[in-house]
Amino acid sequence: MRLKRREFLQQAGRMLAALGISEAVWLRLGDRYLQALAGPTGRKLALLVGVDRYPDSPLYGCVTDVELQRELLIHRFGFAPSDILTLTDALATRENIEAAFATHLQEQAKPGDAVVFHFSGCGSRVGAIDSPGKRQNSLVPVDDVVPLLANRRVNDILEETLLLLVRSLATENAIAILDTSYTYPGFRKNGNFRIRSRSRHTIGQPSPGELTFAEGLKSSSNLRPAAVVLAAAANSHLAAEQEWNGFTAGLFTYALTQTLWLATPASSLSVSFSRAAGTVEQIAGLSQQPQIRRDNLTVPPAVDFSSLMLNSAGADGAVTAVEDGGKTVELWLGGLSPGVLECCEGSVFAVDGSRGDRLLLRTRTGLSAKAQILEGTDRTNGQLTGGELVREEIRVLPRNIGLTVALDSGLERIERVDATSAFAAVTHISSVGSEQPADFRFSRVRETTLAETLSSAGPVVSQWRYGLFSVAQTAVPDTEGDGGEAVKVAVQRLAPQLKGLLAAKLLRLTLNEGSSRLKVRAALTTLAPQARVMVERSPVRGDRTYRLEPLSADSEKSANVDILSVNKGSRIAYRMYNESDRPVYAAVFSSDNAGGLMAMNFQSENDAAGGMSRAIAPGENLSVPTFGAFGLEVSGPIGLAETLIIFSEKPFARTLAALEEGMPPVRNASPIRVLLNPLKVAEAVLEDLHAASIPSVQKVGISTEDLALDVNVWASLSFVYRVV
Repeated sequence: MRLKRREFLQQAGRMLAALGISEAVWLRLGDRYLQALAGPTGRKLALLVGVDRYPDSPLYGCVTDVELQRELLIHRFGFAPSDILTLTDALATRENIEAAFATHLQEQAKPGDAVVFHFSGCGSRVGAIDSPGKRQNSLVPVDDVVPLLANRRVNDILEETLLLLVRSLATENAIAILDTSYTYPGFRKNGNFRIRSRSRHTIGQPSPGELTFAEGLKSSSNLRPAAVVLAAAANSHLAAEQEWNGFTAGLFTYALTQTLWLATPASSLSVSFSRAAGTVEQIAGLSQQPQIRRDNLTVPPAVDFSSLMLNSAGADGAVTAVEDGGKTVELWLGGLSPGVLECCEGSVFAVDGSRGDRLLLRTRTGLSAKAQILEGTDRTNGQLTGGELVREEIRVLPRNIGLTVALDSGLERIERVDATSAFAAVTHISSVGSEQPADFRFSRVRETTLAETLSSAGPVVSQWRYGLFSVAQTAVPDTEGDGGEAVKVAVQRLAPQLKGLLAAKLLRLTLNEGSSRLKVRAALTTLAPQARVMVERSPVRGDRTYRLEPLSADSEKSANVDILSVNKGSRIAYRMYNESDRPVYAAVFSSDNAGGLMAMNFQSENDAAGGMSRAIAPGENLSVPTFGAFGLEVSGPIGLAETLIIFSEKPFARTLAALEEGMPPVRNASPIRVLLNPLKVAEAVLEDLHAASIPSVQKVGISTEDLALDVNVWASLSFVYRVV
């Protein structure tokens, strides 16, 4: 049964009493807040729910998810703060969530309005006592209850109820975002991930209040034909949260909000979602695959983020407060990637618009940062104010960036001691405890023998091998050693691959599609079995005035709902376009998840540098590879592959020298060459971009011993696709 506004406020007030906030104070504040909402209808409404403090399944990133969504909606989509209602932890009871949906969304939304509902927390599968095989997806509120033998009722919100709520809204522009998973795998953690599902299997029935509420919605004559849901994972898969440097967030929420910070008004929901899904898969593998789901597949989704987007290019963050008499500001940096965010102290950001403000980032805590307004800023347009968008101008990266390996908790104490000592002897590689943020994990791999498999009496022979794993506990190819290998020997064996993985990490730190102004673009095309453009990348701020080669309808369709897939055996090529008024140079690298780094040759068979010394003139384009008419064969392995194309206004002099040193001694006609010294090459790329940036860095007036890269002199574009 729907709660009235006063009843909703009273229930919330009773919960706040435990926190020292009286019910009377809460009622006064709440009434004032609801009166503000009852004014002229805002075009954009949101209800954001996040629960960390579960009684027996605590999470740590759901409240952060709410903050990520709130800042995104305010600064990139123009939502008024007063039109965004958040329920976190103690307030996120079942009745409060459903009552807030009714009062904040149902009663206010009008045709044409935009509505966003977000839930981050645990999910579950609720089964009926009389039909245990029939289960329904459910969302777990903070007042979760453990069913008793005498009372098998649970207090969950059925997903069916949520879909009915979305369909009951008066507007067609409504969307639900669910960062939760419904299946309990039998463990709460998977590597560095915490699973967002209730840590027990539930057999019971929804509460009478939930069933009555749902029946009331079903009887409505105003239900729309479909509800659109962005789901963090498929029903049978896992959704997880991860700790980064200084904060924890849901993989899906962080990837989605980061993608939307960088989106342009022309971006469609499906393209933005596809990019976010690709980011999640790069981190979590196939264990988590986000989905766009609809309860009525015959009706296309009506809502599109492009209809909500402000008429502006993407941003990396926004000013949230101005302090110290206008000398310092507080920033929210939701658009930066985790890797760049971790290294961003000392970087320079420019304020959107023509006012010319530059901000030097001094300190960072999680996703928030303190910045100093640089001297020489033009004050003719007035003082800086909160809410203004900021974008990277100079990216500062330390020269000593390393790779971090977490030691799995399953290792014995003596194994962890030996591993710590062995990793300390490998330059640029460090080890941490199993609970700390890391790039990879070092663990044991149990090898089961045939005798063990066939034995009915149990294990008879088993050995332990050591290997490297992703943070999602997926084995890194070609890293498992032989049985009986000592820990120190295993670490020494892995050192070359670890340095290759570090090289890939360094190259990914150059990605700046959202901040570069270089007018270039690149396209991934298939040559066989069918010639077509699969996907295209370009800096969102490049301000291109024309397109040389439009995407085909097939390519748009292939990239819209899922991460791009390319069949093994297909032949592909990359075409690079220079749409600027000056020559540019390009370096093309391909990396695999085993630590291999390859350079692509796109000029001549005997050019060890891969053609990087050749400039692409204004208005011209260049293909990779060029010799031979059949392109590059996709040979696997099955899984994700990534190619980075790095454009620069200056030649890659240091990179060319490192490539010459790192090429295999035997030349062949292959358009792709595996490098012998991947880390040296990656470091040389960063040094080349730093050298190209020196004039603009000096002009800004900052001094640093680290690498300072002007985002306007280079553009690094990533092509990630699944080999199938």
